[in-house]
Amino acid sequence: MKEILTREEVMEVLKIGRSTFYKLLQTGELKGFKEGNRYKVPVNSIQDYINKRMKI
Repeated sequence: MKEILTREEVMEVLKIGRSTFYKLLQTGELKGFKEGNRYKVPVNSIQDYINKRMKI
């Protein structure tokens, strides 16, 4: 599995829309970075987000 995902991949994994993706980045719930004009999100950031949502 890839270690860094694109916006589209994150949206597919989490089953969320574009506006929710940007909101999660803006609030810091999801950690990511912008490279050029594209956002990238590390897989471990997605796992951390899921764990928090599940109260693990």
